[in-house]
Amino acid sequence: MSELSNTWQVSVTLAKEMVEATDAAFEEAGALAVTTFELEPDGVWSVAALFYEQPHIDTLQAQIAQALGATAAVMPLAIEEVAGRDWVAETVEAFPPLPIGPFWIHGSHVGPPDLDRIPILIDAGIAFGSGEHATTEGCLLALGSLRDRGFHPANTLDMGCGSGILAIGAVKLYDCEVLALDVDPASADFARDAATANCAAQRITAMAGDGYATSEVDARAPYDLILANILANPLIAMAPDLARVLKPGGITILSGMLSSQADAVQQAHQAAGLTLVERGDLRDWSTLTMMKG
Repeated sequence: MSELSNTWQVSVTLAKEMVEATDAAFEEAGALAVTTFELEPDGVWSVAALFYEQPHIDTLQAQIAQALGATAAVMPLAIEEVAGRDWVAETVEAFPPLPIGPFWIHGSHVGPPDLDRIPILIDAGIAFGSGEHATTEGCLLALGSLRDRGFHPANTLDMGCGSGILAIGAVKLYDCEVLALDVDPASADFARDAATANCAAQRITAMAGDGYATSEVDARAPYDLILANILANPLIAMAPDLARVLKPGGITILSGMLSSQADAVQQAHQAAGLTLVERGDLRDWSTLTMMKG
């Protein structure tokens, strides 16, 4: 693909309270970049996402509806082909290093890392998880908090791994084994390459699969730590399966939910036998750390 290949822009007009979840849904669908801006002072906003390849509108619409849950109807999506620009170069320039808890997230265009933090190399790509979104940041902060509490997992599952950033963080922090799973094969490939770039490939098995129905999940169970940065509705639906493969005394870090959805996610996991350890709220998003038993 040429650097100046055409891209596809998908946009939607909606209410302010729907912007954050729609942004996250676009990123999880593999958007190269997402922009949001206010159209009218009464709270009408536009969310636009760029894709390398023409996306399937019905699939995107379903992902946005799932992210929003039981809210007002989403306006129709608009799609148009955009003349070629070097979006990768522009995105890389806009991706400065991010100090997050014990980690220093950076692209390959940035010089030597902050030696007081653990470096994670993530370049701009098709998979969700560069550290910029509040849910990824919340999970990385939660990993650091667990270390400070003396927690040290040996066997970890990253459910919905995206770019692999959380799996890499777990390996670098705990030197543990990680199964990194994503329903999107392209994300699994990206996570595998990112693990190699971060010298973590020997510890991380990245693969595509259908959530907890994937045979490898049961084969490697039980887990000391389960990471799940996805969306509120899938988190709620998966709570019983998560509890089934989590070791007694094991920990899960859950994110991908708006703060307004956190109580429902917490309650679903409490019903499955988990208790809340810590909750972190960041820019309208929440991260829950919970323990089994």
